[in-house]
Amino acid sequence: MSEKIVKSPWLPWLFCSLLLPVQAEATGDSLNYLTLRDTVYLRVGNFGEKIFEHRMERKQTLYSLARFYGMSLADLYLYNPGLREHGVSVGQNVRIPIPNRAIIRYPTPGFTFQDFVPVVYVVQPGDNLYRICKHYFRMPIEVVQMRNGLSDQSVRVGQHLHIGWMSLYGVPEMLRQTQGGPLWNRSNQLEQQFVQESYSHNERFQQGIAHWPKDSRMSSSDLYALHREAPVNSIISVTNPMTSRTAYVKVLGKIPDFYEENVVIVLSPAVANMLGALDPNFFVQVQYFK
Repeated sequence: MSEKIVKSPWLPWLFCSLLLPVQAEATGDSLNYLTLRDTVYLRVGNFGEKIFEHRMERKQTLYSLARFYGMSLADLYLYNPGLREHGVSVGQNVRIPIPNRAIIRYPTPGFTFQDFVPVVYVVQPGDNLYRICKHYFRMPIEVVQMRNGLSDQSVRVGQHLHIGWMSLYGVPEMLRQTQGGPLWNRSNQLEQQFVQESYSHNERFQQGIAHWPKDSRMSSSDLYALHREAPVNSIISVTNPMTSRTAYVKVLGKIPDFYEENVVIVLSPAVANMLGALDPNFFVQVQYFK
């Protein structure tokens, strides 16, 4: 159902934007995960996901945090690989993907500011107002201009743009389109490329040990692999038979010589988490084309 814009003056929206609270030391308090003093500051990740960094407060837990934002604990680990092994501490930032459908872009009849917190986008390098409005949030440029008191369409890196609001009561699970969010969406896109490659290449099967470096500094949104035989930039299907999960990844290069022969593939931490890996080495089944 499309949202209906209330035909009211722009001034209240602009006034609200000018009074946005500064970012707090923590998000929520010991009883709530969001409070009226909070603002949801968003940045866009590698695959277009809107990322909010929730700063943990005393008595908040990862399990309840995930439920509040409509996620499973496993999904939370996908965006925060270090949490599975090291846990979380008070004051630590936890990356939360916010679905577009959880963002209220226009106040509707009965909208009360007491039940919502502002959603603000932080302008990043390479952004322009057209991309922010049309690609990221699917909003008219004029709405964002007026809501933020912009005299023209120029924006600067680090600038805060008031986009809309989000419920104080969290994100219902139904608002997330697919389990795992953009990481699994990206895997699904790679699967389509994998299927196309199957029409013109010879299929190969392999099984053995997958290794993933827990201390890797690569982004948690990188779905990549190293392999001895698959061509660079080709797509590989990797299955963990223990969890019955399959992810599709892009080959970035060859496995270095210092790895043992029983290591058939080296995966990014993101892929290992998607497959439910607990140890740096785990058994996988691999399918690729050559």
